[in-house]
Amino acid sequence: MPKQVITIISGLLALLMTISGINLMSSIGIAVALFFTLRVIDGMGQRIPIIDLMTAIASLQWIVGPFIDYHNQSYHYKYHMYVDENVYMSFIVPAIIAFGIGTSIFKDHSGLEEMGQRVNKLLEDYPKLPYIFIIGGLIIPYLSVFIPSSLGFAFFLLSNTKYIGVIYLLFSGKPNRWLIFWAMMGFTAIISIAAGMFHDLLLWAMLSFTFVARELHLSFVKKLATALIGVTLAITIQSVKGQYREMVWEKGYSGNKVALFLGLATQQWQNGSIVTPTSDVNMNARLNQGWIISAIMKNVPERTPFAGGSTITNGIQSSFLPRIIAPNKSKAGGRENFRKYTGLEIGDNTSMGISIVGESYANFGVYGGIIFMFSWGVFIAWFWKKLFNWSNKYPTLLIWSPILFLQVVKAETEFAVVLNHLIKASVLVFGLLWIIKKQWGIRI
Repeated sequence: MPKQVITIISGLLALLMTISGINLMSSIGIAVALFFTLRVIDGMGQRIPIIDLMTAIASLQWIVGPFIDYHNQSYHYKYHMYVDENVYMSFIVPAIIAFGIGTSIFKDHSGLEEMGQRVNKLLEDYPKLPYIFIIGGLIIPYLSVFIPSSLGFAFFLLSNTKYIGVIYLLFSGKPNRWLIFWAMMGFTAIISIAAGMFHDLLLWAMLSFTFVARELHLSFVKKLATALIGVTLAITIQSVKGQYREMVWEKGYSGNKVALFLGLATQQWQNGSIVTPTSDVNMNARLNQGWIISAIMKNVPERTPFAGGSTITNGIQSSFLPRIIAPNKSKAGGRENFRKYTGLEIGDNTSMGISIVGESYANFGVYGGIIFMFSWGVFIAWFWKKLFNWSNKYPTLLIWSPILFLQVVKAETEFAVVLNHLIKASVLVFGLLWIIKKQWGIRI
């Protein structure tokens, strides 16, 4: 679908919503969310749309979720919007637009046709390479019991090489590629259900779809239909996740966990909460990151002063310096910033980030926050451009980009976690590719 058509459709939606009496900024915001969502769907199969995915996920969690909450009769005692709709949307919509503009500063060089040629050239010389990555990624988690906890993050990232191997296979045209791909997705689903943690399944399903769409030559309509199915599955997981974790983690359920999960999902479909998600305030709370952002907007600067860039500085410090040198750097989990800037309490074992856009407001206010989001978008675009430049040395480097952006694409994660992941994952991936080149002469 041409970009101009997507723009026209989004503009017409904004106009119709405004005419119908919907708040102007909310109307613009929903149109922006539609634009970003259609753009990422359209890009599937043509490029690696990681940056487009970032803007789409952010617009859904920062705009659509809050919009549903503002226009929903149900009320949650904690997970609700804390400021007026116009106040919230007047900040968040320009902030997301500014971020989107920033990410578009540099030209996107991630076409899958050229990438396919590079992969096939690599596999002509090293046909077993995908299988090595797949087997290595499957084995690594079982080695984690023998390594110190300080290396846990590195081993977690290395375990994701199994997905990189599968992506290589998708490009290869080998007859067993689809069997291995679906087996890997099925394995990930079972592991996710067993652990009660679904991030890996959802993220890799989204990140790998662009390669699937290329191989199957999917039209826009088919990609849209697949995306709707994916959204339905994600909503199903979100609706079941809380009850499932309670039964497994707290009540010690020891039976067949896959059967338990499927049974709970069936119940959710039968009682109608999935087909009418606006009636389920708890489920929308999982989509709606805006309740945290709005709590920050209510609390800062009325009760807590603006941070003035301190959390950003601390995030940069945390990403580049080890704790032995910087003992006061941020701890994982986001609890410290959440409590301070929202004014709300969470349990000591609960991880909840204030998001980059929430952090931008907590530091710089409305206008400064919008400028920061633009700057963050420019940085992301610059980093992507650098990856493309470095791919002259490592021809298939961009295929490894999902590992680099695993935390970056998530809309709920705060600055320190995002930058820390991006820097450390980059060091690990480049180090691995350098070792492979140095030891075996393979330019991946």
